[in-house]
Amino acid sequence: MRKKMYQSTLISNIKKSISINFLERKLISTGIFFIYENTKYSFFLKKKMIKTVCIIHITKNKKKHFFYDEIQIIIINVFPEKNIIIEPNNKIGVLGVVKHVKIKWKKCSILNISMRGDNSFGSTGIL
Repeated sequence: MRKKMYQSTLISNIKKSISINFLERKLISTGIFFIYENTKYSFFLKKKMIKTVCIIHITKNKKKHFFYDEIQIIIINVFPEKNIIIEPNNKIGVLGVVKHVKIKWKKCSILNISMRGDNSFGSTGIL
């Protein structure tokens, strides 16, 4: 069974340009909000559009009777020779979202014996 993964391009949701000096970090808003219920999700950057360190940051907000989160990106400039400029509506990266799946473990004392091929570690021998 394949997991469903959702993708979204993250775009800077800022009003004016932001300059980031060497070893400085800035929190950049993406304007992407999600409302969550009792389901957990994993978020990860599949691709970065800017050449620097990017970390996903999720802000927690409670408004009225429901919770919603905004996905923001922490951008850290690791290049000593240049400043990074983030313009409004710049593409920052591609976000991957995967829903958590609950696993039930079953305790056992004996593993089933299976035939292994000689193609490599753990090989079933099936080509």
